[in-house]
Amino acid sequence: MVKVAYLNGRSYRGAPLAAGQLPDAEIPDHKLIVAEGAKRGIEFVIEYWDDPSLPQRGYAAAIIRTCWDYTSRADEFLATLESHERAGLPIFNPSSVVHWNARKTYLKELGPSAIETVWADRADARTVAQAFDALDASEIVVKPQVGAGSIRTVRLKRNAWSEVDLIDGPLGAAMIQPYLRAIETEGERSLFWFGGVFSHAIRKVPRSGDWLANVPGKTRFIAEAPPPAAMEAAEAARARAPKDLLYVRIDLVLGDDGAWRVIEIEAIEPYLFLDFAPEGARAFVDAIARVLG
Repeated sequence: MVKVAYLNGRSYRGAPLAAGQLPDAEIPDHKLIVAEGAKRGIEFVIEYWDDPSLPQRGYAAAIIRTCWDYTSRADEFLATLESHERAGLPIFNPSSVVHWNARKTYLKELGPSAIETVWADRADARTVAQAFDALDASEIVVKPQVGAGSIRTVRLKRNAWSEVDLIDGPLGAAMIQPYLRAIETEGERSLFWFGGVFSHAIRKVPRSGDWLANVPGKTRFIAEAPPPAAMEAAEAARARAPKDLLYVRIDLVLGDDGAWRVIEIEAIEPYLFLDFAPEGARAFVDAIARVLG
């Protein structure tokens, strides 16, 4: 058996994770990946990403999976991955991709398919007020440039917000985007590629009256083929992203003008939704097997 480290965090949303314990949401995906790995002679072993002894433990490679605590330890996370690589442990996706993807300023590189964004060192009242005009928007979303899981993300309506609303917003560098109304009905589309090959797509629809499309228990997840125009927009963005990604997820929302907008490229630790598209586990492990040779 070839051993591959399945990198995990030490906590999830503030709750500590014991050695070998994954966040509950990841357990179905992990079971599918382990089963597919066994068919190909690959053993996936759950390890903390910050274990300095990983390169000496006989792993053929390490796969970044549920390192969902990295946003609060971003500098340490990148430095640790670079240290593992210098010690001879291949990391996928590599630290260079993590460096590119950790701060959402990469959206500036994706061309016209990316959602329009105002970038700010901090989301103070003056900056937010100006963003409404710059984006010509009646509603906006304010979120951190480094973040995940909609943490410290706020939605504001023109002429119906105050500085108090920003208390729950980003503490540091922020990004401000128009609120796209289709998120409430059409939902958000997540498209996946493994080893450069398209695998599957998930439609994420918030429950009635909600707008966050990634909250378990409040979102309906459906495996279905993406609209051709959504695929085209995603491919246009992927062409501008780093090459040779082992895995990547591209999230899109339909704009108010009828054009699809890329709102995120996730190439660090994306949730893969394999419990809704089990065939994706085979594609994921096949891509890993090809990399391992």
